[in-house]
Parts: sequence; structure tokens; C-alpha cells
Amino acid sequence: MRSATLAASVATLASLALTSCSSSPHSSGAAPGSAAQTVAIGPIPVAAGAEETVCIVIPFGNDEDVVVNSIDVNLAPGSHHLIVYQTTVAPTSTPYACSPFSGIAFGSDTPLVFANKEQATWTFPQGVGQDVAAHTYVKIEAHYINATGKAIEGKGQVTFHTVPKTAAGAYQPASFTFWGTTRIDIPPNATASTGKQFQAGIAGTHLISITTHQHRLGTGITVWESPGSGEDGAQIANDVDWSNPSWGLLAPQYDFNGHNGLTYECSWTNTTSQDVSFGESALDEMCFVGGYYYPSKGLDLCLDGNCKNRN
Repeated sequence: MRSATLAASVATLASLALTSCSSSPHSSGAAPGSAAQTVAIGPIPVAAGAEETVCIVIPFGNDEDVVVNSIDVNLAPGSHHLIVYQTTVAPTSTPYACSPFSGIAFGSDTPLVFANKEQATWTFPQGVGQDVAAHTYVKIEAHYINATGKAIEGKGQVTFHTVPKTAAGAYQPASFTFWGTTRIDIPPNATASTGKQFQAGIAGTHLISITTHQHRLGTGITVWESPGSGEDGAQIANDVDWSNPSWGLLAPQYDFNGHNGLTYECSWTNTTSQDVSFGESALDEMCFVGGYYYPSKGLDLCLDGNCKNRN
């Protein structure tokens, strides 16, 4: 129910630069001790027609436990997505080739932000935020595809506005939910759809944002709040531009009771001469819906109805 309470060759990777710093409060009304932790990756050389996914692991930049209350994303053109994870992977300032979504699907990394559009600003509702322990390391995964005829340089920067946990007051921790299907088969020169897919939420949690993700052949993702499988409710997303998906606060939030959830449907037009199926490359396809929810039970990843981290 809804409640009114509330994204080329390995040799080129050596030119990557990175930063992690703390700056002054981002508003005059910020809580005492508030700061901005900025993490960045780039420039990433991407040749004409090429696709690159690279990762680095760097300090978040916090010497004490903090709570994230807002996030700013700024990506260079050509970015397919950028994910910032809390990670236990050994830190390295040396960039390395990595697989898209590996931290979500196969690892124990926890996403802080999934950036799939070039600019975005997100603010958590009052009384909700993300926990980041002192001396945390983050993995930045940057996925670029250059569809132009000239080389480009990919860059990405994410700023997390934080407050010390000791000064945060009462709040509930948030985490990320990511639901989708691998059952994608798009014949050459044809249109296709997943049909309506349903996924129940975790009882007692609350969805506060919605975003969607598909690749270059995507023509739309529609998302509905649903009392149950086969029961459509209010529409909360209708993204017809895969490169500019929804990214915003649900007002009011959507409360999960253990039976209700989201129904979503993805569609594509395959303009190529090849069959296209699910895959990590931007030349394959995906169908995902996601967003922030609270109270956190960790990353809530569900593929084809199978949820990785639920008991």
C-alpha cells in the first residue's frame, strides 16, 4: 500500500585518474560536522565504436561512521552506467578491467549508488539515510560505450553529502533493490517484450525511489505498484528513453506487506541482423527496475523471481 509518511585495450587503462576528498558542508543549514565525500574515475580513453568497463577501489574518505543524506552524480557523455559500491575488495589505485554488475550479481559488494544517467541529484527523505562505516573503501565500476566515430574520454564523479552518525539523530538505514529478468530473446529486425513480470517486496519495508535499466535497443519500461501477481495498480514509471530513465522520490512511498510488489514490462526493437538476449555488454540487453528502500535488509537482488539475499 502507499503511505503519505513518508546507475579498448588494457594498456589504455593506466591513464585513469581518481580522487577522494572531503569538502565543506553543501548548504548553510547543514548539520554540524556535515561534509561531502567526492569519488571520481577518469579520464577513461574509449576508442571509436569500443566498449570499456573498468574498476578502481579507493577510500571513501571518512574517518568516522557517517550517514549519507544526498547524492550528486555527474558523468561524461558516453557513460552507460557507473556504480559505487561499499566493498571488502583489496584497495588499488591501479585501474583494472572488470565485468559490468559483477559486484551486484556475484560479489558481496553493496551499492551506494547506481548511476545510469549523466546528471542526477538524489536526496533521502527526512529520517532515512545510508550507513557508511569509518574508513570504508568503495569500488567504482564505470561502463562506457562509444557509439561515435571519434575517440572519447569517459569521466565520472559522485558526491555523497554526509553527516557524522553521532549527529544524525533518529533515522532508518536505506539500501538498494534491483529486480529483473534474464528471459530476454529479441529476434533480428523485430520487436519483443517481456510481458508483465511481478516481484513481491520484503514485508515491512518501504520503497522510496524508482529507476529502470535497459540497453540501446530498449523502447520502454513501464512499472506499476501491484497488490499481487496479475494485479496492476498505480503506474510509477513509464520510461521510453533507455538513456534517461526515472530517478526520483516516490511521493508518497510504497509500503510492502509481503504480498504486494511491483509489476514491470520491458520492450525492445531489434534493428540489428542478430538475435539479442540478456547479457552484461551494452550490445546485449537487460530489463531491471530498482530503487532505494528502508529499513535496509542489504542489497535486495531478485532475478526471475529468485532473490539472492532473502532468507
